[in-house]
Amino acid sequence: MAETGGNYLNLTVLAGILEDPLIAAFAAYRNSKTAAAKTAFLRELFDKGAESNFAAYVGDAVIRDDNAFSRACAAGRDLTPYLKEAYIADLAEIGRALDFESSEFGIGNAPFPIKSWDGKAANLLYSHYQSAGYGKFLSGFEFRYDRDEGLVPILRPRALPPAALKGYDRERETVTDNLENFVKGLPCSDMLLYGGSGTGKSALLSASASAFASQKLRLVRLDRSDIRELPRVMDGLAALSLRFLIVIEALSEEIHPAGCAADNVLIAATGHVRLNGFGLTVRFAEPDLEGYLAIVRELLRDYKVKLPQEDADALAREWAETHGCTPRSADRLAGYLSACQKKGKEIRL
Repeated sequence: MAETGGNYLNLTVLAGILEDPLIAAFAAYRNSKTAAAKTAFLRELFDKGAESNFAAYVGDAVIRDDNAFSRACAAGRDLTPYLKEAYIADLAEIGRALDFESSEFGIGNAPFPIKSWDGKAANLLYSHYQSAGYGKFLSGFEFRYDRDEGLVPILRPRALPPAALKGYDRERETVTDNLENFVKGLPCSDMLLYGGSGTGKSALLSASASAFASQKLRLVRLDRSDIRELPRVMDGLAALSLRFLIVIEALSEEIHPAGCAADNVLIAATGHVRLNGFGLTVRFAEPDLEGYLAIVRELLRDYKVKLPQEDADALAREWAETHGCTPRSADRLAGYLSACQKKGKEIRL
């Protein structure tokens, strides 16, 4: 391993990346010639799986760091020369620390938009933060509210069932149009999506909102048990430079979102009955039998289930007698038939 020495990673704006155990171990290793420091760094390096391209790991930490520079960029604010110079100095310091060779791991290259550790990277990062957000808001599209931790990224959000976008074209268009108005700063309304279970209300909200993720829209799930926290949540979101859709599922009591107004926050609730207090209400009626059969047919094509239509319709009618005529029911039937087909198993309803 290359000879170490010097005084590395004295950071100001980007000091937060030193809270990462691997980067902290790297700093200790570069500032020490001891075998113990080298061993501790390599252990962390292998644990993180970063031994083939360590610079990419460091670069990702830099990109995702929540700091004065990234927040200002995301808000589109003009940077003071002091902040920008301090940030560029930090990038150069990181580049200096990474500028050596080792036979025991790969330094590699930083990821886009960094490329090089200099002012060019700072300019590219400015554009990146302005278009995509910053900090934890780069980690994903969906978040959940926690009373102690605030907004927590949902790294593996619920998979969108194929039935979520079938059979409710008018409802989807209404929701999507309202969200488009919201992200464009046009007149829009808080929404209530109400109707029976399994009609796809929550799934449609996720699907429609995710289409605007590139326009700095993020979805925040608020448990109905935390309704009293709504003013506090909205106050916190109002100070951030993104737009947020707060989703409250299975709402059973009236709220008055207009009393918690924030220009960058929209509320969408789902429920079984119509409630007052929302500017836009969208009803999700359970489809009739013919509508249900049409959804099943589409899903069977999606799942590549090969059955004569007459047989498929007969199975769908039988399934509906015990499971109802909802998109969720149709999706479960299609999934079951697909599994039977793949395993060569007899269909038993």
